[in-house]
Amino acid sequence: MAEIYFLRHGQTDMNISHMLQGRTNTDLNDRGRRQAESTGKAIAERGIRPDIIFSSPLNRVRQTVCGALSAQNLTPIDMTLGEALVYQGDKVPLVTDERLIEMSFGEAEGIPMDKLPDDFADIFFHDPENYSPVAGAESYQELVARCRDFLESLRRDIRPGGILSDKTIFCATHGGVMHCIFLLLSHRQLKDFWRQSVLNCAVIRAFLGDRQDDDRVTFIEEGFTGEERI
Repeated sequence: MAEIYFLRHGQTDMNISHMLQGRTNTDLNDRGRRQAESTGKAIAERGIRPDIIFSSPLNRVRQTVCGALSAQNLTPIDMTLGEALVYQGDKVPLVTDERLIEMSFGEAEGIPMDKLPDDFADIFFHDPENYSPVAGAESYQELVARCRDFLESLRRDIRPGGILSDKTIFCATHGGVMHCIFLLLSHRQLKDFWRQSVLNCAVIRAFLGDRQDDDRVTFIEEGFTGEERI
């Protein structure tokens, strides 16, 4: 039976500066790299070895994957899904999937939260049902649609006899996507999008049933506030 895990990237300088990163292609800072390695050790201690990794294309996520895998002396290798399914080597196939990229914040990206319009943060974080994307940004509804599409593709592929039915699957992604996955698997409404905290390098396990109503999700690593793992 397939096992499915979602991993958020480690800390970046824009995290510290309280900016919306979105599609901005940032790198991990030194602390973020240590977080990734520490999380990889925790995963290894649980006896979890990824067979395949689906990843956002952005640097901070790919760097987190490399740091986490290094704890098991593993190395990712870029492949298509078809190549990954027949690979017999000792590296871990990494399949880039655009559906795992962070929510786009358009022209609001890279601006400190306290420099954005007064009502932006209040509406975005506390009233997502009434959030209107700024120029070039993605709506919550668009994010939910692509995350649901990704989950449904996994549900199809992990069924008995499916191409991923016997795999340990890691999905490396971002805070916004992790919140959305949690929302969908917890059967919550959009107003509860930010109800739980998803810290840097948090890891959740997803349980996909035959029907969406049977889905559930749980944290196995709650992530970091600074140097310390929760």
